[in-house]
Amino acid sequence: MGLLRLAVLGPPEVVHGGTRLTFALRKAQALLLYLAVEGGMHSRSKLAAFLWPDSEPHDARTALRNALMLLRSLLANPDATASPHSHLLSQRDLLGLDPQAPIELDLEVVQQAYTAAQRHSTLPAESQRAALVAQFQQALTLVRGPLLDGFWLGEESPFDEWVLQEQQQWQVHVQLLCERLSDFQEAGGELDSEEASRRLMRVYLALGDASAALQVYATCRARLAENLRVKPSAETIALAEHIRVLAASSPGSPTTHPTLAASEPPGELVAPLVGRTSAFRQLVGNFQQVRIGQPQAVLVVGEAGIGKTRLTSEWLAWAQAQGAEVLVGQVFEMGGRLPYQPLVEALRERLEAENAPEDLLDDLWLAELSRLLPELRVRYPDLPVPTEDELTARGQLFEAVARLFDALARRAPLVLLLDDMHWLDGASLDLLRYLGHSWKEHGSRVLLLGTLRSEGLELNPQLSAQLADLGRDLPLSQVPLQPLSQQETLQFLEGIAGEHGTRNEAELHELSPARPSTADPWASLPSALVALGDFLFARTGGQPLYLLETLKLLRDRQWLVPRLAADGTWRLEPTREIAAAVAQEGSERELLPPSVRTLILARLAPLSPAARYLVQVVAVLGTSASAQPLWQLAEMKVQAGVEALEEAVMRGILHEEATEKGRAGSYSFSHELIRDVVYTELGAARRQVLHQRTLVLLQGEGARAAELAYHARAAGEIEAAYGYSVQAGVEAAAVFAVEEAIGHYEQARTWLQEQKRLQSELSASQVERLYAHLGRAYVFQNAWEQAQQVYEELLAYAQHHQLFTLVSMTLNRLAVL
Repeated sequence: MGLLRLAVLGPPEVVHGGTRLTFALRKAQALLLYLAVEGGMHSRSKLAAFLWPDSEPHDARTALRNALMLLRSLLANPDATASPHSHLLSQRDLLGLDPQAPIELDLEVVQQAYTAAQRHSTLPAESQRAALVAQFQQALTLVRGPLLDGFWLGEESPFDEWVLQEQQQWQVHVQLLCERLSDFQEAGGELDSEEASRRLMRVYLALGDASAALQVYATCRARLAENLRVKPSAETIALAEHIRVLAASSPGSPTTHPTLAASEPPGELVAPLVGRTSAFRQLVGNFQQVRIGQPQAVLVVGEAGIGKTRLTSEWLAWAQAQGAEVLVGQVFEMGGRLPYQPLVEALRERLEAENAPEDLLDDLWLAELSRLLPELRVRYPDLPVPTEDELTARGQLFEAVARLFDALARRAPLVLLLDDMHWLDGASLDLLRYLGHSWKEHGSRVLLLGTLRSEGLELNPQLSAQLADLGRDLPLSQVPLQPLSQQETLQFLEGIAGEHGTRNEAELHELSPARPSTADPWASLPSALVALGDFLFARTGGQPLYLLETLKLLRDRQWLVPRLAADGTWRLEPTREIAAAVAQEGSERELLPPSVRTLILARLAPLSPAARYLVQVVAVLGTSASAQPLWQLAEMKVQAGVEALEEAVMRGILHEEATEKGRAGSYSFSHELIRDVVYTELGAARRQVLHQRTLVLLQGEGARAAELAYHARAAGEIEAAYGYSVQAGVEAAAVFAVEEAIGHYEQARTWLQEQKRLQSELSASQVERLYAHLGRAYVFQNAWEQAQQVYEELLAYAQHHQLFTLVSMTLNRLAVL
């Protein structure tokens, strides 16, 4: 009797006697897979109804017999002396697989490991731990993806619902195995094992997230290069290539790197999908609920430019690859004057692609739909006239839309995307509420997916109330999107620059503040990309749109240039001009892309004059502050100040920082780039006036000298700025921040050299104080030449003004030096 091997954790594979089987009837394969996964014996009538639910009982039994004949011929033993149809067991009306026959099923290995993992919720003894780790690793090597990945019958068959349920169950099994294996490996010091990375790659693949799996591979490769100076094993490389192939074959997978060179470098920069694994997985979970008849509503929430559209477009492509039908409606700011506009847009495109809309709805309901889609009357001129009863017309229209969605959802799971829902009109909100109730009542396989700016709910009370009502009918969840972390920003840059651009990503540790290096980070490509990534994160705060637009600006200025690598792929390499631009004072505002500035100005435009002025005050202040001083600087009364502050916070321009209980909150910009735009858009006169007010306020509050020096300089009060700069240097030197102290002293020295009026207004003791402290700071750093130059400059000043005591003291300092 030949060995029957079935692999079902991933795309199903059936091998009998060393030969991989192909099936002329898909339902024959489905029958074999079901019997293998479920085990035990099953009645023929149950199996017939399970696989042929739309057929008459007699026809279904006939189809079952045909499938069994095919299976018996495929599983026939070539040895005539043995059973002619091994593995299949028939007992009267019952069918199953013979438990005595030689069968290997990957699920059995995983189930045994899962049972062991359940028994050992705590860390076992060392000898037992090693055996369990080996068992878990062996089981996880069999996981190639979700159970029966990509194997569906369609036709709303019970088989497909069974597959979905089994996928969820085995996903839980795999996750528990991973958790136990991670815990046990950590206890054994196996934190960076290559096998652990392969395991995690398989888990992400099983969850349908090829992007995250490839990120794990990139991290593993970098660690091996840093710690061991070796490349990943052939097994790990092969697994990564397998994941890339699967990702490339799925329209919903993030773009992978090409294996063949393009003749020209890439034109438009495309943002990679980074840092959105959790959000993508949450949407996948919502979709799985929809597939089993539990309609859902999901809101992807975040500030403008955070990547809501990028995430939803990737996920929609994935959903389409799973057999879902996708309808898209774009909501426009003028939508309030166009009732039902996004829903009409979504339905119009779908019905235009439908060969026979009359197969979806009766004429009565098509007639009602013609109120929104008048082209239906051109297509069907004999449609009846819609109801003219004003009391029932609206309900009839809503019911027609609901019936259309239900008809579409019976064919395949349906996803309705409404982009920019914060601009949704009231009529569309009413219709959505009606649809939500209908979907719940009928168990429609519909997922309502909306993108929404984070400030949209606060600015649109009607939308908030309607969504709350919708949540009473449908499970309503939010997917909040946050800016990228520093590491994710580096991954984003790697995705733009090309896979090989940060091959030695571990050099980040060499450049980190904890491990200072005197080497020029711009001397090599990997280090330069890491340095650029750090600068971009500090500049953009990890906001994806700001990141992408800044990189486009760098490319346009030829500071990022395309190079053809040895493997035939294009990558973007930073030039040394970037280092010079980053180091140049004031370059940050020059590196603000016009597109980002336009976007920020558009966000500022709706502000009332009072709110705009308050925002300008915060920009001039430069630091977070409580409400009272902001109102004082803006010369606002309390009520007007409260309303202006609330408006700026609701629109996402300012945010309130958390404080201890009982203390007033402080306010600052939600993003530093917004402050840059607000500050630069201020006129010079208003900017100077606000800095003068701020200086007076901070002087009364006893602010630090460095802060006072900044505002005094911006207010045009150079003499005060000089004094505060010297004092700021003294304060820094007192806590051994010598470099910072030198920076303050040198700023004052520059003003003294450039401002003739300042030279005449300062006393000799004020000048001596600056040079004495600056010289002493250079001496502290063993910078002898700089100290000598400072003292010689002071000597020249004393001689010019015939200050003989100062001449003597300065000569003494030079002698000691």
